[in-house]
Amino acid sequence: MRFVLMALACDGEAAALDSYEQELVRAGVLLAAEPLEPAGTGARIRFDGEDRILSRIPSGAQPADDAVTAIWTLHTAGEDEALEWARRLPLTRGTVEVRRVAGDASR
Repeated sequence: MRFVLMALACDGEAAALDSYEQELVRAGVLLAAEPLEPAGTGARIRFDGEDRILSRIPSGAQPADDAVTAIWTLHTAGEDEALEWARRLPLTRGTVEVRRVAGDASR
């Protein structure tokens, strides 16, 4: 089963995250890993009926509690294993959201 781990507003050290990703590789569960640029480099599009409203996120803006800062896609035997990998993230602050990939053929 495929799961995505999304780190929300975390401050993990790069070396610790590199080590964590190497563990995922050695375990054979890592499909993809992507750090994201700070929220201030992005944009949002709000949908309101037929309207599409673009807004730039101000540079230097403090990350919101729900700002995704990194993502990992894993292939695990099930949710319990995905949750265990999420618990092992070397973060000192933040949240990790774990979601199963919709339409995963290995259901």
